[in-house]
Amino acid sequence: MAGVAWQVDDGARHNFSPASLSHAPGLYIAAAPGGDVPGWGMGDADIGLRMMSLTSWLDLLCRVKIRHVVCIMNSEELQKRFSDIGDGDLGKTCRGQGLTFHHTPVASEGSIITPAVLASAIAQMRALPAFGKESTVVVCSDGRIASAAVAAAWLVLQCGQEPAKAISALNDDAKKVGASRAAFDAFSSPGSEPAEVFADMLSAADKLLS
Repeated sequence: MAGVAWQVDDGARHNFSPASLSHAPGLYIAAAPGGDVPGWGMGDADIGLRMMSLTSWLDLLCRVKIRHVVCIMNSEELQKRFSDIGDGDLGKTCRGQGLTFHHTPVASEGSIITPAVLASAIAQMRALPAFGKESTVVVCSDGRIASAAVAAAWLVLQCGQEPAKAISALNDDAKKVGASRAAFDAFSSPGSEPAEVFADMLSAADKLLS
């Protein structure tokens, strides 16, 4: 978006980048607060460091004019990371800053990304204003896998990109600002190519959305 800028160091700290400036301006990907803290910001990590990470993360979203947060995380992890900082809940903390917060829970074990998870997140994103008018960030634990997979699904289902090109676009825009994506890791399956698993999940998610 024109007029939007942030410090590269802050972006790298929170694994923050555009999803694809050419195909989905106003859509971003990031790690949840605390991803830069030892122990991933869990409750046993230093509370001062976790508070600093949360404050830095919120400041970054403010500078980039983010209005909406779509969170792809396990509910238990969310509770452990944020119950004793901010407003005691990441959703409440975001809303207190004038952001909307939309949570798609994922499993704590096994396949994090499923067709149901993709469909739920995409449905939430479709209900939001156009990203070009009100920017949205998709976040997960580290910003590398779950949030990147959801953003890639958006590029395919909403923007008409081919699956491989969608993931390539995510990777390219991330590298330009020092961020890291590994969306294909969400679709790893013994005996199958990640691209094939991704395509199958997209098809199943699209049916759930119909």
